[in-house]
Amino acid sequence: MFKAFRTFKGGFRFKNYAGQALPILIESRIPSRVIIPLRQGFGTEVKPLVKVGDAVFAGQIIARDDATISSPIHSSINGVVEDIKRMNYFKREINMVVIRASNLSAEVPRLTGHSHEWWKLSNEQIEELIYLSGAGSLDREGIPTHFKSSIISPEDVKHLIIHGVGSEPYNISLDLLLEGKNFLHFFEGVKILKRIMPKAKVHLAINAHKRKIIEQLVKLSTELDWLDIYPLEPKYPQGYDEMLVPTILGQKFPYGYSAANIGAVVLNIQAVLGVYNAVVEGMPLVERIIALCGPNIKENIHVRVRVGTPLSEFITERLKTEESARVVLNSLLTGFTLNEFSLPIDRTFSQIIAISENKQRKFLAFMRPGSKRDSYTRAFLSKWIPGAPKISDTNKHGDERPCISCGFCEEVCPVRIIPHLLSKYVTRNIIDEALTNYNIFYCIECGLCNFTCPSKISLMQHIKEGQDKLTMEGCDRGQCILPYFDLKGIEEYRGVTKL
Repeated sequence: MFKAFRTFKGGFRFKNYAGQALPILIESRIPSRVIIPLRQGFGTEVKPLVKVGDAVFAGQIIARDDATISSPIHSSINGVVEDIKRMNYFKREINMVVIRASNLSAEVPRLTGHSHEWWKLSNEQIEELIYLSGAGSLDREGIPTHFKSSIISPEDVKHLIIHGVGSEPYNISLDLLLEGKNFLHFFEGVKILKRIMPKAKVHLAINAHKRKIIEQLVKLSTELDWLDIYPLEPKYPQGYDEMLVPTILGQKFPYGYSAANIGAVVLNIQAVLGVYNAVVEGMPLVERIIALCGPNIKENIHVRVRVGTPLSEFITERLKTEESARVVLNSLLTGFTLNEFSLPIDRTFSQIIAISENKQRKFLAFMRPGSKRDSYTRAFLSKWIPGAPKISDTNKHGDERPCISCGFCEEVCPVRIIPHLLSKYVTRNIIDEALTNYNIFYCIECGLCNFTCPSKISLMQHIKEGQDKLTMEGCDRGQCILPYFDLKGIEEYRGVTKL
């Protein structure tokens, strides 16, 4: 069923950023060496099943732990295990399996039991294929199966939200992901997920400006009473679970926990295609489509790359060399800065963004017209030129100044807290129950308050600092959240996120 247009209060629409990835996909070369993290996506770190000197093949499970909430990890190339070592990977110490290639063939053996007539398989067979492929680890809470790939079981799922909103400044191309036969593969993936989650209502949330895609989905779903289609404004941070749940379901979100805790599973388009590839094609999760975005990338395209490929082999040759660049993973506002290019690519990569490292203070910057700048205010000329391209860089265009109580951060905040007020409490070291009364734990760390602040105050960092101080003083965020929800899998979720 086609639903009416929906949105939420607050947020910000990022438009026309130069360097968006074109709907073009190329295959990256098979790397000569990969580094496979033994924790990728949702779940705990798994135990290695190989040792140094072992020969492995692409698609072979090299790590697995059926006793914990996790998904198997595969070798992405044919080769020999060169080393197993513990490394710092995005602020976590985890084991890595280093594999040196011995055969650069692109062929990947398929999973046993997959079928193009998937409807003839039992639910257990479908779930096992999703688990063994590694697809069960995708997205924020994983995909529920009876193989401990999520904190809840398939029977506990009341709502399945699948989204392709594209609300970030830079996004993976929805047109590319659903191009040609992929569109039908995606729809089959939706049906497969509905099969293993029989009690779930399925909600497809799509960028309202992708009218052709919405029209095609409506035609295919006419007779499916279990599926609803929602056109959503691509206003940041609409793609967050914390915004999709209240926008689509009209329910409150248990901030600090996950959608799975209230019986909802939120997946993106790539995750659904991963399910199709596992069940129908028998393809283990050994590669990822990544959008190369930003003005400091030579070609803004998409690349299919093997998991474990070091960034040095993949991104260095694609960066413009005329000026220094800051390389960011997945989100321009909240993503990790990729300083160490020896780190490998894993299943969670979607966008790699490169912008100019600009620290130069411009003389009388406030008097410049700003034809290529973006801002929440209407002070820049670009706001009055429809279609004007925006150039992103790292320059804050000024030093931090005192708060002027303009209220911009409060206006854009999608969870309706008052960032400037919380910041003042924290910076003055007033750490008491007033912070919880002002819902400091509702912050979803989207970074919009930092973006809109004309005084360049690090509001989000101050709020995070306040949360940490309250926790150290023994304040449990659950005390603020739990009375209003009947949450499932709380201990399991805490167990995964603590590691």
